Amino acid sequence: MTLPHDHDAAQPQGSAPADALLPTPTGPTLSLVSRRGARHAVVVVEGPIDYHTTPQLLGHLTSKEMQEVPLLVLDLSKVDFCDSSALGAFVDLHRRRTQAGRGFGLAGTQPEVHRILELTRLTTVLPLYATTQQALAESS
Repeated sequence: MTLPHDHDAAQPQGSAPADALLPTPTGPTLSLVSRRGARHAVVVVEGPIDYHTTPQLLGHLTSKEMQEVPLLVLDLSKVDFCDSSALGAFVDLHRRRTQAGRGFGLAGTQPEVHRILELTRLTTVLPLYATTQQALAESS
């Protein structure tokens, strides 16, 4: 006697069949829009910069194209939160670019982000500008 094949019985409990669509885990992501000039790049960042999104930001900012630009300005006017991993990334980028003879700056920091930079005294370390236009004008 042959029993009908039970497709689900062959699957271990708690796993989906091989042809099932599984949800892709999603987390916070940043929107990064880059504008290039002859001697600069401005990267407009939108979204929170934290433990989950800092790798995305660093991946973009440490690409070969971005490493070679003489001045890199992060426009943070659309960022209302950053944590210690973001601060560490800013300091690391500033250090790397300075050692390579290249410029780096943050522009348009929102009040909460600026407050964190002040509390950590990074306002004395990182070049800060009210706008990207100011950063470009003062760095030329």
